[in-house]
Amino acid sequence: MPFIKNNIAVILAFTIPILLVIGIALSVYWPSFLSTDYDFVYATCDNNGVNRYGNSFTYPRDCNSYLNRLYKVENGKLTAQLSADESYVTHLFLHDSQKNEGREIALAEAQALKLNGLITSPDGVSVENVYGRDVDFFPFFGGSSRSGYYLTKGNKRQKLNLVGEDERNYYYRDNFKFIGWVIPPPKPR
Repeated sequence: MPFIKNNIAVILAFTIPILLVIGIALSVYWPSFLSTDYDFVYATCDNNGVNRYGNSFTYPRDCNSYLNRLYKVENGKLTAQLSADESYVTHLFLHDSQKNEGREIALAEAQALKLNGLITSPDGVSVENVYGRDVDFFPFFGGSSRSGYYLTKGNKRQKLNLVGEDERNYYYRDNFKFIGWVIPPPKPR
């Protein structure tokens, strides 16, 4: 005990910065859960491994531009500009934000929904593609990379569990089109 009493200033000089660094690290890496009351519709496409020239490859390189031409939200409804000259197969999904899971839906079902085509939901949440590297706490450890779609609001993020993400291995980040937030009908009083 005399050692601690005699060296309290030195002990505090080393302990306080270490506790401060640990506190900052915990605040940065502590999981923050984010959700929204609004579900959303999104689309993906693939070409069954064959491009429009008949050559075989796995990932459609211009899927996003195709989806942008194909689907639009106008007056709260999904419209589709179908074209017979493209060889892509599109898929529409309804994502339940509370359960963080989705299901594939038919075009008619998507067109029956009332949609808000803005990227930000009425409660301020967005869907974003995030790619970056995580930095470990200590500089001599390597960080890991992360890629995927997230619900975001300010500094909060929640990874989305998209249908088929593991099977399709979205190598090209352009194989996803956010279409719109589902606006629920007013609740009866």
